[in-house]
Amino acid sequence: MPLKTNKNEKSEIKTNTMSIFDRLFRIGAAEANAAVDKLEDPAKMADQILRELRSNYQQAIQGEAEIKALALQHRASELQNRNNADDWEKKTNDLLDRIESKQLDEVKGNELANKAAEAHQAAVNQADEFAKMAEKEESAVAVMDLKIKQIKDQIAQTESRAQLIQSRAKTAEVSEKINKTLSNVDTDGLMATLNRMDQKASASEFRAAAYAQIDDSTMSTEQEINKVLGTGSSSNALEAIKAKRTKLLN
Repeated sequence: MPLKTNKNEKSEIKTNTMSIFDRLFRIGAAEANAAVDKLEDPAKMADQILRELRSNYQQAIQGEAEIKALALQHRASELQNRNNADDWEKKTNDLLDRIESKQLDEVKGNELANKAAEAHQAAVNQADEFAKMAEKEESAVAVMDLKIKQIKDQIAQTESRAQLIQSRAKTAEVSEKINKTLSNVDTDGLMATLNRMDQKASASEFRAAAYAQIDDSTMSTEQEINKVLGTGSSSNALEAIKAKRTKLLN
């Protein structure tokens, strides 16, 4: 007969399972973050940020130019409609003048004047709409202009910081290589070897001096005396014979 699992046991198993998944997720996230940290190069990241800022700056400039173009276009449309409104207002007044001077039938004149007045009002309304649109666009341009100046300042600051980061990163890289190289050098061992070589050289000098003394001790007594007195050489013997010959001749 299979064992039945109560609700508390099921809940506990579910909680433990979720806890394990949460821990695994955190471990995976930690390892992923560590891997990303290793891949991030300060100098390259600074250059990338600078490129993104410059790209944003160019996009903002382009967007601002497009909105400015719309504002100029709407202002031009506003001006055109205001000129049309002035023309229709003038025509309305001209019609009213002719009605008053009996040059135009009053009924017909009023009908035409009413149509001219409606055209005048329509042109005014249209001009007002274009004016509102232009005002909104000009306000947007003003805001964008401030944003663009901020991006420009950020680019200048980022350029300076990027140069500093590149210099610091290069210095750190060279220092790390030098320190790593020096850390692998057995300075004590090198000094110990140098000391042994010094001792060997001294021992060789002492042996050479000892051999010289041994050579001197192997000379005969006569050789030693002649060496001290400087006699016994072939040149001194020749001088002695010459002196003897001179004495005999005299």
